[in-house]
Order: sequence, then C-alpha cells, then structure tokens
Amino acid sequence: MAIKDKHMNKSLTLLDGLNSEQHTAVTYTAGSLLVLAGAGSGKTKVLTTRIAWLVRNGFLGVSEILAVTFTNKAAREMLGRVGKLLEIDTKYMWVGTFHSIALRILRLHYQEAGLSASFQIIDAGEQQSLIKRLIKLKNLDEDRYPPREIQNYINHQKELGLRASQLTPEGLRTKHWIELYQLYEEVCNRDGLVDFTELLLRSFELLATHDAILQRYQRQFKHILVDEFQDTNQLQYKWLQILVGQGGSIFAVGDDDQSIYSFRGAKVSNMRAFIRDFNAPEALKLEQNYRSTPIILKAANTIIGNNGERMGKNLWTQNTHVDKIRLYEGYTEEDEAYFVIDEIKNLHNNGVELHDMAILYRSNAQSRVFEQHLYNRGLAYKVYGGLRFFDRQEIKRILAYLRLIINPHDNEAFLRVVNFPARGIGPKAIENIQELASLNQVSLFDAVELLGGKGRITASKFTDLIRLMQIESKVLNLAETISYVIEVSGIREHFENDRKEGEERLENLNELVTAVTGFVAEDNTNPLVEFLAHAVLESVDNQAQNFESAVQLMTVHSAKGLEFKVVFVVGLEDGLFPHDNSLQNARDIEEERRLMYVAVTRAREKLYLLRACSRLLWGKRLSAPISRFVNEIPEELILNISGVSKIGYSQLSEYAAPSDYSFNSMRNLDSQIDNPESKTSRIALKDKDVTVKIGDMIRHAKFGNGKILRLNADGKKMTAEIFFIGIGKKTLDLNIANIDKV
Repeated sequence: MAIKDKHMNKSLTLLDGLNSEQHTAVTYTAGSLLVLAGAGSGKTKVLTTRIAWLVRNGFLGVSEILAVTFTNKAAREMLGRVGKLLEIDTKYMWVGTFHSIALRILRLHYQEAGLSASFQIIDAGEQQSLIKRLIKLKNLDEDRYPPREIQNYINHQKELGLRASQLTPEGLRTKHWIELYQLYEEVCNRDGLVDFTELLLRSFELLATHDAILQRYQRQFKHILVDEFQDTNQLQYKWLQILVGQGGSIFAVGDDDQSIYSFRGAKVSNMRAFIRDFNAPEALKLEQNYRSTPIILKAANTIIGNNGERMGKNLWTQNTHVDKIRLYEGYTEEDEAYFVIDEIKNLHNNGVELHDMAILYRSNAQSRVFEQHLYNRGLAYKVYGGLRFFDRQEIKRILAYLRLIINPHDNEAFLRVVNFPARGIGPKAIENIQELASLNQVSLFDAVELLGGKGRITASKFTDLIRLMQIESKVLNLAETISYVIEVSGIREHFENDRKEGEERLENLNELVTAVTGFVAEDNTNPLVEFLAHAVLESVDNQAQNFESAVQLMTVHSAKGLEFKVVFVVGLEDGLFPHDNSLQNARDIEEERRLMYVAVTRAREKLYLLRACSRLLWGKRLSAPISRFVNEIPEELILNISGVSKIGYSQLSEYAAPSDYSFNSMRNLDSQIDNPESKTSRIALKDKDVTVKIGDMIRHAKFGNGKILRLNADGKKMTAEIFFIGIGKKTLDLNIANIDKV
C-alpha cells in the first residue's frame, strides 16, 4: 500500500504547475489528439510530462513510446527532461528526429531495405559532389544543369515519395533531370550510400512493403508523439500515418501560426488533415503564454489575425508588464543600425546581458551593417545559424577577385576563383598549372602562359579577365569596382540561375556594394587595399571574441524556438519584410505574416521594431515604404521614438505600402543626401540666432523630425528641401517654416 501511495504521489507531483489545458493534454487517454500550442505556451513541458505520466501510470512501457522531434537538440532536451522526471536511464527510449529514427529502423532491417550492412550516410556537400560528377559523366553543361538545382530536384521528389522510375518528363530539361536522378540512385545503391532524404523514404518503403516489419513497430509503438507538427512535409506525414495504423494513437503538438518552412516542403495543411486522418477531436488549444508581455501578445494576436487560413487561437498572459513596443524609423540602414547598437549599449550598461538581446532580420545580408557597428563599438556578437558576413563564400569569392586585382600572383586567391563560376578549368588543368608553377618557381597566374594546347587557351581567358579588371578598376571607385567584378566575372549570372540559394547570395553581394559605398580609406592609401585589410581584420577579430556573452544576430527563421529578454526586429519595409517575392501571392504573404508573428513572440520584455526610410540597392538609394505588418499593430501599443505619428503610415501616399510594391519598382530617393555640390550650404534662420546647413537634423511642428538635403537662396527667398521620416521630401520656405535644429 505504501508503495502504491508513493507512485500515486509521484504521479500527482508530475502534474503540479500545469494549467487546466496543459493538464487535459498530458492526461488525455481517448485516442489521438492534436494540441494547438501557441508561442511560449509550454509545449515542451507538455510533451515531456505526458511521456513521464504515461509511463509512471502504467499505460505504456519506456520502449513502447516513439517521440519524434525536428532537431537533435530538441531530442536531447526531451530525453534529459523525461529521464529527470522518471529518474531512469532513457537509452532504451525511441526519441529522436525523423531521420535518426528512420536510420535506427534501417540499421535493424538493412537487408529487407535492400542495403548493405555497412551502408554510409552522405551529407548535403557529399551529395552535391556526387551529382556534379554525374553531370560530367552525362556530358551535360554544368551551367545549364547546376548541381545544386539537380540536388534540390532529387530531394524534392523524394520528399513527395517519388522515385525516378515514377516520373514523366515534361521536356528535354526535365528528361535530363530524371536521367540524372536515375543514375544517382544506381550509384548510391551500388556504393551503399544513403542521403538524408533517402533515410526517410527508404524506411517508409520498407514499412509499406514488409507487413511483418510494419506490424512489429505498430505493436511496439502504442503511442507516438510529434513535436513541431506544423513543420512536417508530405513524406513525414505519410511515414507517421503508416506507423500509427488503425489501432495506434498519435499525440501531435504544433502551431499553424508558426508554419514558416514551406520552402523546405512543410505543409501547414497537415494540421487540418490530422483531425480527419487520425480520427481526432477538435484541437486542444494552449493559449496561456508564459514568455511575453500583454502588449507584445496583443500585437502578435492582431498581426496573425489578418491571416485567413488558420485554426485560430488567442494568446494571453498573467504577466502585468506594460512597456509599449518601441518603433524607430531611421533615415538609412546606417541610421537604423546606429540606433540599435546605441540602445544595446545603454541596455547593457543598465544590467541587461548581451546574450539576452537579439537582432532579428528577414535576410542574412542585413547582418553586415549591424556586425560593423557592433565591431566598431567593441561589443561581442554571434551570428546564430550562419556565417559572419565576411566569412560567407560568395563574399570570399569577390574578395579573392579583388585580391587578384591588387596582386595577380596571390596563389590562394587564384585557386579560389580560377574556375568560379565554372569556365572549363577543371581539376586536371589546375593540377598542371600548379606543377608548372612549382617547376619554374613562378606564380600560378604566370604559369598559365606555360601551359600548352587547349588548356592554355581556356585558362588564359581567366588571366585576361583579371588584367581587364585591373585596367577598369583604375577609373572606377570602390563600389563601382565591386559591382563591375560581380558582373564581368559571371558571378551575378551564376547566382541568378541558382534557384535555391541564389537570391540570398545576391542580397549579400548587394550588401557588399553597400558596405564599400560608405567606406573611407586613410589619406594617401589605395581604397581597395585598405578595404581588403579591413575585411580580413574584422573577420579575424570577430573570431577571437568571447561569445559567452554576445549579442545574438539571426534571421527570423533561425530564431524560431528561441526567446530573448530584448528583441530588435529590423528592416521592416515592404519588399524586405514581407519579402519582395511574396507580395504578389496571398498565400506567400500569409507565410510572411506568420514569420512576423514568430519574430514578435521571441521577445520576453522589450520589443523594438525598426525600419529604414531608404536603402542602398546596388549602389542606388531607394525609398523604402514601411512594412504593412507594422501598420497592422494597433496604434495604442506603439511608442514611436523617432517622432512620427502612426497616422502618417496609411494617409501619406509617398510612404504608404501599396499592394503592388516591389524593390524593383521603387523610385530613386535622390541618392545624394548631404549633396556637397548644392548652390547654398548654409542659411541663417529668420528671427532665430541659428544657422542651418546641409545634413542638419531639424524638427518641424507639423512634419516631425527631418534631415536637410538641399538649401537654396534666391534673393530674399530661402528654401530647404528636407527629408522627413515617414513622410518623404518637402520643400519649405524658411522665412515662414516653423523649424528648429535638433
């Protein structure tokens, strides 16, 4: 009796601290259930507590539960929590990612799956290298059939559960894709290789074609739990369906409002299909938030409420914190970054740890300007889930070309770009060049002239290209030189043809042009030489930082699942966030809005929203309308610390966010802000003992804060062209305008 009471007491202890909805979810026993868990609603606690409760109350044994996560980190956390709750060794539990569980099944049944006992898993890089060799074997042009494009095609077909033999070509191009897929399958089968997507497809096929094996796992896994269910793709959904079968139960936790991975194949429609396919009741909603303030949650609820295709929930909290959301509108991306870093510095001085602050952006390219300002202010930072700006491959490629312009005998730079983009200088030719260079004690660049036959003709095109770049760079400024290199090297065209990552790479290259536009070299030094030194030093210094406490920089996609005391969401302009590619499609806009919802709900205490009124795009300054998502937040929730009333967003047409807006159609803002060639540089204000000059910050009684772009004095008439935040340019008569210097 005492032992029974002890177990009962432990079971009750497990449920301590759960709210009523969490309690219902943890103790549910009537079959399958979908839990709609809002951001910060304690879904991990629910999942781990449910596993422990099922085991402790004797419903299931440790090995009879299958728990599937999307990351190894989440799986480790789940195992750790369950082990602590149950005070047991969890090594016999089946908890892991879709891929790790599939691998475990394939290792046990490799023969039935048509694999060798020693089959090897290849990563994405190895997969791409294999595809590259197959393209060459088929005598196809790599420029017309980029390896990454073929890789994406193969993986996508596998995620749909389709083999090459099941596909029908729609034309010559898809015919070659299917042939490469077929050849890829043959080589992998012959050599005992399995890629990540193959793990799940092969295990699904194993279960679908071997009833005895399927029945074994259906008997074993009496209960399946799935985390982040909204991120499942078609193959993962089918894999779960076949494992659950007719008599099993599945407990899925997800949030359709946080479905942001459609580009990876995730199907938010799986959430609705769950109720039908698994004979489940209406979803149980977890709406109490334990993370954010009421104002942040109200903003998040209002934003996401504009989406039509959602299951619907409303986050709330018992938190009584009343800080408003702060909105800052910078004149440029530099002004935006300067404000953020200045605010981080102030918050840090007032006791907020650096690692408790995050800068979230839509595109990786946006990190550059923030990295630069953090570096200049001596603040440690970490780029989460990605490389620092100057460590990104496309940036390193351009820097290598620039190094060759300065010194064509730079062998490391030569090797990095001699065949990038592909120009027919293969590994054998490069090996010949290296041998000739070593034998004759010359640089690789000079060794090209020692080649014979066709190899010399092909390689000489590259050295001639570098010589041309050297000539042109003498009459171009730094930004123009980099733009020129991006163009004539073929790098722009290469990334324009890369459907998977090309757009992001081009955004980074645009940001490189932006970076050098404002770069100032020391007197009497070559700007190109100095910039290359700056890039190297910044990269090396950043690597040496102590990241135990560092500001976190990341895309909003990378931020999912994380939380911070203070969050800065930057670049909130239509065309950037929401992204330009989404603006013509209602479904894509809804995914962008879900991304904004994720961004907002990362903040625990303070949330800052920022945008730049203008941005540099390939060297041209363009106006940047404020994001429609900011307009969707109720005015009373926002404290505008840049001095603009929110009414201006929708009523002032110049900076409103039209539905057909795109960066490609933006008007030039007048790229010479602070134009030194204006006829008049200073004017004394009438009736005020003040002189204003171009570049001064002023405040107008009606239009708010502004920056003087031009001054003009024509007799007694004195006018100023002023750029006002949130409004645009106005020409004012200084004899009557009510302005003061800020």
